[in-house]
Amino acid sequence: MYYSQTGKTRIVAEELKALIPAARLVEIKSPVGMLKAVFWHQLFSRNACNEPISVDLDKYDRIILCSPIWLQKISSPMRTIINTVPLKGKQVELFVVCAGHFGEGGQSKLKKQLAAKEIALQSLSIIKSGGKTDEEIRKQVQEQFGNARQETNK
Repeated sequence: MYYSQTGKTRIVAEELKALIPAARLVEIKSPVGMLKAVFWHQLFSRNACNEPISVDLDKYDRIILCSPIWLQKISSPMRTIINTVPLKGKQVELFVVCAGHFGEGGQSKLKKQLAAKEIALQSLSIIKSGGKTDEEIRKQVQEQFGNARQETNK
């Protein structure tokens, strides 16, 4: 599942789909505008008003989530998925996309948020999109995907 406001996270999700042909790509849609989503929802940690997802997650043991990082937090549409969709007991991999830096503090808070929801985070991959071409983003995904596979298999 992925949420993309500017298209960078969509590139990540599509590259993951190319790496995992059997995967199903599900876009999270939210009618909230960028300004409101980034500032209002992020500053006050509010859930977004996402459209319902059209997939039965009970059929899947492994879920890959792709989301931008806004103000050192996961985007409000993806936070809403984490807060409202039953992911407990699923193997979850997370690919986050940031234009700049996603620091240790933000990563730690995100991991705690997932743990509080009893989400088993298998890997956290950070894709830096700032000043990068689409091809450079795809190459980062390929590298991070390979690294995540190695960590999962240990």
